[in-house]
Amino acid sequence: MNNLNLPYPKKVFVFGRDTSLGKEIARLLEVTPADHNTVCFPDGERLPHQTNTVRDNDVYIIFTSLNGNETDKWFVDYLRFVRSIKHGQPHKITVVMPKLIQQRQDVENRHLRLPKMSDFFPDLLKTSGADRLVVCKLHNPASCTTNPSMENLDTTKLIINEIKSKFHNLSNVVIASADMGGSKYGRKIAEELRVPLIITDKDRDPRTGKTRAMKVYIQGEVSENIDTVIFVDDLISTFGTLRIAGEALSKEYRHIKKYFAVATHADFGEETLQNIVDSKFSSVWVTDTVPVAKDFILKLKKIKKSLVIISVAKLIAQTIDNLHNGDSVSDLWKS
Repeated sequence: MNNLNLPYPKKVFVFGRDTSLGKEIARLLEVTPADHNTVCFPDGERLPHQTNTVRDNDVYIIFTSLNGNETDKWFVDYLRFVRSIKHGQPHKITVVMPKLIQQRQDVENRHLRLPKMSDFFPDLLKTSGADRLVVCKLHNPASCTTNPSMENLDTTKLIINEIKSKFHNLSNVVIASADMGGSKYGRKIAEELRVPLIITDKDRDPRTGKTRAMKVYIQGEVSENIDTVIFVDDLISTFGTLRIAGEALSKEYRHIKKYFAVATHADFGEETLQNIVDSKFSSVWVTDTVPVAKDFILKLKKIKKSLVIISVAKLIAQTIDNLHNGDSVSDLWKS
């Protein structure tokens, strides 16, 4: 028991298919990731576990964010690992998952009988023994849970700093949102950069859910000298909406020649690559909350399109430090 009112010992685990982000976070924290192993039983069952004591430690487990069918492969192992750590009697368990599983399923669809699922994984983590969850940029801030407590890290400052570093002259830049749902986020970035905002609104087919057409709305003056548009969003999935939004914008504003898309999560699916190839966009920027396959990046390079990766490692490392020392987390993106 800690009677000196000092932080408990810190222990960091890095777990999942791609550990590159977790290892970078550990490097910034100046700690060596703790060892773990996975026992595979003859019947095919698996049990990941720590190999050293975690008793009375503050444990931080950095999971690789999951995408698509990888979820089913790793989902249960994540829960088993948390359960194993819990049996080691740590002081507290904090799970770091940069992109929360199924965060887009944040409302119930009674018509299609689809349940709300954004709180499903946090509930299971809590049952397994997690005390706290750290995620980046929730699709819907209302999905932030209180049990377990959740830190929803705002990546807006990272995105703004990246835009400023790449575009020194912002007078020829306009920010855009590909739908009304993301317009608040787009407005926040446009106001910070002091540039105009374009909002494209999608008309979906009620039977298929696919986008049929786009309407364009303007906030501010889009003058003839503006030749660059930067679409911003919390995540990119199929890139279908962005592709159609780019096409709609090119018809309205022929003087805009350069198209960029920036998002926190690379929630890529099977259609993403082809939609980027067929689009007006020359460059897509995402953070490393979700690993992107190297062959995906190489295929874009072959057609002279780029994928830029913005690291969230420093933000997460600072968050872990502040949580461990009892300091403010929100100050990290307010300053």
